Amino acid sequence: MSATGYTTIYNEVLRDSTLSLDAKGLFAVIKSFVGLPDFALSKRRLSYACSDSGYLLNAAWKELKQKGYLQHYFSQSENGAFCHVYNLMQHPSAPVDFVYSPSIDRPNGDVICISDAQRDYTNISTAVLRDKSISLASKGLFALVSHLMKIPGFVLRPEGIRSFCMEKIKHFSTLWKRFKISGLLKQHRHPAGEENRWTYEYEICETPDLETPYLTNHHADGSVSTIATIGDFLEKLKKRVSHIRKNVRKKDKPRAVRRKERRQIEQQLNADALRQRFGNDLTGTVVTAVYNIKHADKLFIKGAEIAQEHRETVAQMISPENVERFLDSTTLDLSRIKNPAAYLQTALFDFLEKQCSTDASPADEAPDKPLADWEQAWLAQKAEARRRREEAIARGEYQD
Repeated sequence: MSATGYTTIYNEVLRDSTLSLDAKGLFAVIKSFVGLPDFALSKRRLSYACSDSGYLLNAAWKELKQKGYLQHYFSQSENGAFCHVYNLMQHPSAPVDFVYSPSIDRPNGDVICISDAQRDYTNISTAVLRDKSISLASKGLFALVSHLMKIPGFVLRPEGIRSFCMEKIKHFSTLWKRFKISGLLKQHRHPAGEENRWTYEYEICETPDLETPYLTNHHADGSVSTIATIGDFLEKLKKRVSHIRKNVRKKDKPRAVRRKERRQIEQQLNADALRQRFGNDLTGTVVTAVYNIKHADKLFIKGAEIAQEHRETVAQMISPENVERFLDSTTLDLSRIKNPAAYLQTALFDFLEKQCSTDASPADEAPDKPLADWEQAWLAQKAEARRRREEAIARGEYQD
């Protein structure tokens, strides 16, 4: 039960090297509320006593249950309401997580401590444990360091503290720095008599002190220098992060495919007929490729930017017949192409470019010769067949 201004935390929990600092901090926070009148334990209530996210709080809650330090029982009253009660254990026990117990005679959310007569505990400031601005890991470190510093002859070193924690060295170093920035630990550095050699002393604070630096340098000539205060350090860090965010260059986004222009391209290409022959996916990708060729702010083909005049010349060759001829002459497996639209854009542009060069051949510069009667009749038949096919497609009767 919490004493006035202090909470007794069992040292066995603090020395458990299989328990994370988050879980140790959560154990200490729960212990600070034990015996408080009208207190109902819940994760939502605990979130008001720490600065951690719901994810970290839930992970520490589950860890205490899995390690047997927090037992969870429930029962159901006659009107169907559920009653949840908890036991906070001094020693790890078998996990008890959401176990039905019909003989519960305790109010909902009640939590009690199950301990023996062993007097192995440390008094921790209740105000620190309930401080919303301090993380669970910092509270766990605060309780652990408070316990170890009361051991006669104990020399406080970060590597010695880490031997009582399950965190790896990199994660522990991050938590240790956050612990100092929280204002609960002050560090004094003294010269050791050799060049670039230092000794360290630590001072733990009963309340967070953000007004004085967490590191003080004591020089050989007796002078003292310090870094900026923690409050100034955090303010400077906030401004630096804000400056970085303002200078982050946003990537140029491609021009959005507008619906009106896309419908125009679909009508130009007779997209319904293409869908019946080549499917929705391939037709949609071809429409996007054509849109990029005609309307993209900048067009790059094989890494080279295409001039606007040349783009307009090639775009004039876009027609339903040329697109069908291109798709018939190309074997595509979209599942194996990383960017199908860009691939089709390049392939279609090359195909249309070749069509331009073919149409602009020297033979076209010669005077056109009159067509023979049989040639005119053959062309008329092809035009009539094309007209009938388009009418059948419009009526939905065309089958390939």
